[in-house]
Amino acid sequence: MIDPKTVKVGQKIKFDNENIWFEVRSVRHPYVICCTKLFGRGYYTILDIKNNIRGTGTSWGLGHDTDEQIAESMLALHGEHPDEIEQEISRRNRVPLVIIQVK
Repeated sequence: MIDPKTVKVGQKIKFDNENIWFEVRSVRHPYVICCTKLFGRGYYTILDIKNNIRGTGTSWGLGHDTDEQIAESMLALHGEHPDEIEQEISRRNRVPLVIIQVK
């Protein structure tokens, strides 16, 4: 298992029980936002290193396709979004954070 504190923007990571690579797009501890494309559709996951979980966010108003959207999502995770949008990792969709490969 790889220590999630060591991931850096631009790296590709693979999680247990996943067969796809996610690109690390933003790091501001304790959160890391990772994205991937599969069959032309974008997917994302947010890592919470402090609580050792990952999953989708709870705010419907935030996208994760562009650098600007990812920056806004990170602000919301930290409670600093200018429009006071708040976000956390979905309680329903969270899973344990286990990184098995980095490249």
